[in-house]
Amino acid sequence: MLFPALAVAFQSSPAIAASSTGNLAISAIVTAQCVIQSAALPFGTYNSAAVQQSAQIGVTCSNGTSYTVSLDAGAGTGANTTTRKLATSDNSSTLNYALYQDPARSKSWGNSSGSDTLTSTGNGTLQSLPVYGYIPAGQTSKPGAYADVVSITLAY
Repeated sequence: MLFPALAVAFQSSPAIAASSTGNLAISAIVTAQCVIQSAALPFGTYNSAAVQQSAQIGVTCSNGTSYTVSLDAGAGTGANTTTRKLATSDNSSTLNYALYQDPARSKSWGNSSGSDTLTSTGNGTLQSLPVYGYIPAGQTSKPGAYADVVSITLAY
């Protein structure tokens, strides 16, 4: 008869339930990121007449990130950002050219901050920046293949 007494004892005890709450703190840090896509600007054949060509530099920066793009003078001996130099592989002959930010070819691409660089703000997607090239007429360079490499700097 012990069992009925235990059953009564358990039925008469009040059930105790408890709970506790807390918070789970969630956070993230979004860092500014930018990526540059290089381009090629092939002028093609030069025969003493002016040659114009264009290319696109691609920039992708996180939304709201300010950036500046600059182009150096290139590798040609004696080049500056106003007059760049294409050269033969043996550097025995050069061909002057220029790079511009606008189709009218009035605003040079260079590396003087606030002067001939481009400043903008990223939107999280690819932004295309035009580069307009120009080889002036009347140069008397010797026949051959000419090349140069201009470094692109993306600061953010």
